[in-house]
Amino acid sequence: MSFSFFFRKKPQNLFRDMVDFHNHILPGIDDGSQSVSQSLKMLELFAELGVEKIIASPHIYKELYPNTPKTIQTAYEVLDLKSKNTETRVSGYAAEYMVDEFFLESLRMENKLLCCFDKNILIEIPFFGAVKIIDQAQFNLQNNGYAPILAHPERYVHMRSKNIKAMKKKGVKMQLNALSLVGVYGSGIKKKAQSWLEEGLYDFVGTDAHNELQLSKLKKIQLNRKALKSWQKIRESQSQFGI
Repeated sequence: MSFSFFFRKKPQNLFRDMVDFHNHILPGIDDGSQSVSQSLKMLELFAELGVEKIIASPHIYKELYPNTPKTIQTAYEVLDLKSKNTETRVSGYAAEYMVDEFFLESLRMENKLLCCFDKNILIEIPFFGAVKIIDQAQFNLQNNGYAPILAHPERYVHMRSKNIKAMKKKGVKMQLNALSLVGVYGSGIKKKAQSWLEEGLYDFVGTDAHNELQLSKLKKIQLNRKALKSWQKIRESQSQFGI
């Protein structure tokens, strides 16, 4: 009998009953799923992870993915029609907004934004961009009654823990990409994500899954005791929002 049997790590069921509000499952509108069939395969893998529901969040990035509420709604309706019998359902849609001059102008025009839940807006910045642009977005969003959630802060080259702490004091929430914990974006980002998770700097967790391969990698996440405690605290907090 193999000794590995006795030392096998227990499943941590990290995603059980989770509502994932950061993913790219809607077909054919950004760099995520490219077809309805691919979206359905992704839903099967979400179900294997134990994810309860999906709130789709395709990119709105004028230079690369110039989506609108209408294009997102159309893609959602197509997938919704084809996924009536799936275990994990796409229960709604929002967007992941790139913070650039077009987004800031949209805020000035007071255009309606797609919320993940309540009045919470998922935002991102260029990976090599200046962190200070978040201050302007945060100020304008809050003036318009929105609450900003910064997607995957661990992936931004110039982001440091001191930046996160300063932004959190101003009301910006932080969302961890679960994929960062398995090294999908590199060892450096994995190290930052693990450290910041243990430090308790994250408010939310999402998958940011774009395809089946990424979803299959999420099964490999194994957290140490300190990180697991922080993860569980995040999940308890998310459940208060119904996510």
